[in-house]
Amino acid sequence: MLDLFADFSSSDPTRSMAKSAQGCPYQWDAEKNAVYALRADDVRNMLLDPDFWSQRSSDPRIGLLDEQDAERRSALKDFFSHWPVFSDGDHHKRMRHAALRLLRGVVTPELTETCRKLATSRLVEAGESPFDWIARIARPLAREAVAALTGRADADRLVELGNVVMDELATPRLEMDRVDAALAAIAELREWLRGARAEPGSAFVAGLAKLWDDERFGPDSATSLLTQIVTGAYEPTVASLAVAGERVTGQVLASVPPQAVREEVFRLATPFRFASRYVRRPAAVGPHQLDTGDRVVLCLGTANLDPDHFPEPLEIRHRKGQARSLSFGVGPHHCPGAPLARAVVEVLLGSMAELGVHFVADRVEREPELPMLRYRRLEGRLVHSEIPAEAPR
Repeated sequence: MLDLFADFSSSDPTRSMAKSAQGCPYQWDAEKNAVYALRADDVRNMLLDPDFWSQRSSDPRIGLLDEQDAERRSALKDFFSHWPVFSDGDHHKRMRHAALRLLRGVVTPELTETCRKLATSRLVEAGESPFDWIARIARPLAREAVAALTGRADADRLVELGNVVMDELATPRLEMDRVDAALAAIAELREWLRGARAEPGSAFVAGLAKLWDDERFGPDSATSLLTQIVTGAYEPTVASLAVAGERVTGQVLASVPPQAVREEVFRLATPFRFASRYVRRPAAVGPHQLDTGDRVVLCLGTANLDPDHFPEPLEIRHRKGQARSLSFGVGPHHCPGAPLARAVVEVLLGSMAELGVHFVADRVEREPELPMLRYRRLEGRLVHSEIPAEAPR
């Protein structure tokens, strides 16, 4: 069985995740009162099933808290309920439509050229000396994604605030210190957006300003979209860029078409490994009988490593005709920011191929929690590869 609460800071859980998808398709977690579904077919089917909603039901853990803690946790839960990823029905449709509209046109030739120049210069400057891939490559490129959305002036601060919210989402346990930090970060994000409405630094922020003043949305919805999109644009992109550094070899760059490499990177990364759903009527999940409101956790990370769908799942291959990964979700909750993440990762892979280099990691350190893939350090050096002049396209 997969140890859902283990410390994965110095170990890679992907092999265990692949085995669990095939050998242990369901797990019951008494601490979270939830069934975990690990197999690709089950995960995909429930993502598409309208009887499994993203909107959170009551949290039994709140009843274990004192009055003040319960009030703060409930406030955070209410804020998350505005996010498209945690909502359904008419609210979800309105918010998702707004997100798609706000993100339209973010991927521009100017952005891809900026990222290309940055990636190439950082790789060239690195030479053969040891360096941290996260600090030199992954975080600067992911920051460009946030800057493309919000403008450059406050991008760094918005990233910092988004990471505080991400810290709370990443932990599988209820920790009030993280709850309080997330609430403070959200309050600052709200005040930032309130002030940015006067002189928006980008079309995205100008669109959020209109939502703020629109009675169908208002400040809470505008702030929730800002928070979800900034957090989704940065840390998951960092994780995917890190996987590109850790796992993409010169042989892969030479033998696998670039778009296939890109999709394999996202499959292996799966930055958000779990997606919670709540049943709207009694249902069976494998051997488990669930009542209305019960929780099932869909393990996107294990589904993407299911050998029945992805033979030799830990390898990067050209998987012609095989099912696409679930890294960006599927159906009505498919990630609206997928084109932006794909563009940034594809630029990096292109720069690596053009320079004929790949990264060899000597030390890998991740954040400990399983729900999200986040790196602390990825130390190593560049190695020159023999890349054919006519690499497959």
